[in-house]
Amino acid sequence: MTAFTENDLKRLENLIINGQKAIETRLTSLESGQKAIETRLTSLENGQKAIETRLTSLENGQKAIENSVGEIKREIQVLEIGQTEIKGEIRTLDAKITGLNARVQLIEASVGKIPDLAEKIGEVKNWKQIGISIVTAFVGGVIGWLIRGK
Repeated sequence: MTAFTENDLKRLENLIINGQKAIETRLTSLESGQKAIETRLTSLENGQKAIETRLTSLENGQKAIENSVGEIKREIQVLEIGQTEIKGEIRTLDAKITGLNARVQLIEASVGKIPDLAEKIGEVKNWKQIGISIVTAFVGGVIGWLIRGK
C-alpha cells in the first residue's frame, strides 16, 4: 500500500470541497432555473386564465348579440304584419276613394244641370204668376158678377 501524505490529503480535501462547491453552485443554478420555470408556468397559467376570462366574455357577448338578433327578427315580423295590415287598409281606402270619385262625378253632373233647372223653375214661376193672376181675375170676376147680379 501506498502511503498518503498530508499534502495528498489536503489536495483531496480541496478537491472534495471544490467539488461540493461546484455541486452546490449547480444545485443553486438548477433551483434558480426551477424557480424561473415555476414563474413562467405561473405566468402561463395567469395568461390562460385571462384568455379563459376573455373567451367567457366573448361568449357572453355572442349570446347577447344572438338575443338581440332574435329580438330584431321578432320586431321585423311584427313590422311585416303591420305593413300587411296597412296595405290592406290602403286597398280599402282606395276602394272608398273610387266610390267617392263616382259620387263626385254624379254630383258634378247634377251641378251642371242646376242652371237649366233654375231657368225652368223661373219659367214655372212666371206661369204660376200668370196662372194665379188669371185665377184671381176669374174668381174676382165671378164674385163681382155675383154681387152685381143680386
